[in-house]
Amino acid sequence: MTTTEIEERLTSVEQELAELKSRITIPRGSPNHWIENIAGTFSSPSDRIAFDEAMRCGRQWRKAQRPKSTKRKASKK
Repeated sequence: MTTTEIEERLTSVEQELAELKSRITIPRGSPNHWIENIAGTFSSPSDRIAFDEAMRCGRQWRKAQRPKSTKRKASKK
């Protein structure tokens, strides 16, 4: 490929990338931005207690899902 061909392809790729980004990007502050929907969800003390309990239960469940470690007995020589 010549330099000119590479430059043309790069320009084309950059244009397509800009178009794709404009299709999927939701600007911050938009009512549809996910962070705006969850911000402050656990702000009250009672919500915080429920959140902490959910995290504790999740941690306990994940720990229970781990494979049990098997300890080998020392072999006698």
